[in-house]
Amino acid sequence: MKDAMILCAGLMLLATNALAANQNTFTPPKGCTAFLTVQDRNCQVEHHWACKGDPEGQVWRLVIDGEGPRQLSLTDNEFRWVLTYPLRAGTKETLVTPEADPASLTELLATGIDSYDFQIQIALDGRPLRRDRVVGFDKLTGNSVTIDGEPLLTTEFAYTISNDRDDSTYKAYGQQFVSERYNVFFGGVETSESGGSKENYDNSPVEFLKPGEKGFLSRNPKYDCGAVMSRFSTRPKTEQMEAPDDL
Repeated sequence: MKDAMILCAGLMLLATNALAANQNTFTPPKGCTAFLTVQDRNCQVEHHWACKGDPEGQVWRLVIDGEGPRQLSLTDNEFRWVLTYPLRAGTKETLVTPEADPASLTELLATGIDSYDFQIQIALDGRPLRRDRVVGFDKLTGNSVTIDGEPLLTTEFAYTISNDRDDSTYKAYGQQFVSERYNVFFGGVETSESGGSKENYDNSPVEFLKPGEKGFLSRNPKYDCGAVMSRFSTRPKTEQMEAPDDL
């Protein structure tokens, strides 16, 4: 974890620029190896890489949308949210350990369902702002799909985020995908609720690109860009989605 923290300053700079010598390619930091680029719906592309010195199974992910780099995150081999940088907000989100109920990808794959209850410390310029509590679950549907040659399990999920500063809550629920090969979740058809408003969106993967393939490490999202003025998805499945009773 110490090595990962040392890398953070360089990663933030790289994520902000997200450029190599040619203006269309992202390059991970020195000592790190990118292994996957995913082109998603909703006009976003994500890059995944691992770094020497980081604990086994830790993976960095940078999400770039139509406006540029949006989020940098670090997850571990259980897909716990170790670090998250919402780049436009300028904040840092750190997992508080030990957790009341840690997220566990191992448990999900072994039993078909995993609950979690943990806290995230939010800070700005090193100053603590608040703590968020995240409570929810992931559940395998029993179905699997293959997208661009990549086998994926489908999941249902729901979680609520509350904080220690006010009574506001954020809810998210819907369907995602999980890769047993990479130990990574990918977005799907989802709904979020906050402040009395509801938003439906589709971040499903479309293309999986490995080293050497055309488009690997491209910083340009390809799908749904400019097609819709808002992030609202018109797919019937999302329009009918309702929050689970146990959310």
